[in-house]
Amino acid sequence: MAVFLQYPCESRDELFDREEELELGLKCVRSGVWVAILGLRMSGKTSLAKVIANEARRDGFTPIYVNLVGVRGVRDSAERILASIPKGLLEKLDEFRGFLEALGGRIGVELKLKPSISSTRVLEKLFFELSKRGRLVVILDEVQEIKGGVYHFLALLYRLRTSTRNLVFIFAGSAIGLMRTLLNPTPRSPLYGRTPIKIELRHWDEETARAYLEAGLTKCRVRYTGGELNEVILTLGTLPGWLSFYGLRRCMGLSHRRSLEEARLEAEKIVLEEVRSILRNRERWARKVLRMVCYGARWSELLREAGVSKEALRSLLQTLKNLYLVEEEGGLYRVTDPLYRVTMLKHL
Repeated sequence: MAVFLQYPCESRDELFDREEELELGLKCVRSGVWVAILGLRMSGKTSLAKVIANEARRDGFTPIYVNLVGVRGVRDSAERILASIPKGLLEKLDEFRGFLEALGGRIGVELKLKPSISSTRVLEKLFFELSKRGRLVVILDEVQEIKGGVYHFLALLYRLRTSTRNLVFIFAGSAIGLMRTLLNPTPRSPLYGRTPIKIELRHWDEETARAYLEAGLTKCRVRYTGGELNEVILTLGTLPGWLSFYGLRRCMGLSHRRSLEEARLEAEKIVLEEVRSILRNRERWARKVLRMVCYGARWSELLREAGVSKEALRSLLQTLKNLYLVEEEGGLYRVTDPLYRVTMLKHL
């Protein structure tokens, strides 16, 4: 049954739609195949990853969730991974504890690796020891955030891939940075020929979005009209996250008008954060390109108005596509999400 949540879904009952994607993810995990879940922000990537991992418990898997938002590099990522593993599980690993202490580290309240310690060596030893005791499914959420030491991280994943069959990774995020390298490795990459199975979460169609709102509001015993639902979809679009912002407020007793306005403002903050990240360290022409693709523009128009090289424009457009912010259809580049489109036009 659909529920409007402030946090990602954990169980199959909480996950609305996405049944096909869930079954594919479960089939991969059960077969020992790694998975990459991709999509625009608020499309439900974390929810799907967590539900897959928790459903895999029935097959003897122990799930471990790691949020990589804000990490700076491999060492920072290693500390985040170590901190995400249940302490009880770590404390049972006498071999790992002795290994870490021999390197000058320790298992404590705050896990910090000394500069002299190889972070990838620690992680390799940890996952090897854990996988000897049972099957693991590890979610690395927002994996594209890892920017420093990418090759070393890929080499670590390769060694784990070839040393144990009891360890499955689910990568969630956008198809940029490390995620892009995972999905499109060069022949020289350690993971060449071992790419994860890709699951892409697209916008819901309007019918599914309306069904989600109806199911959630009905469960909360909230009265609504068809006109109100139409206005919600027209304003917020069909991404699960935006719709949940609205539905949660209605279930808390707020009016339609107030719920929609608060959901819109909350969503705008997230959109602006992402747009600023895209524009960071880019020149003014990039801002112009973003405005143009809000309306819809062709390559020749963008190239003429931006006044930059083909390579620079191609790179930006590819980034926007990898973020699932822009789609290309019939040669037309366009921002697909209405809330992103309106917010960008208002603030750019």
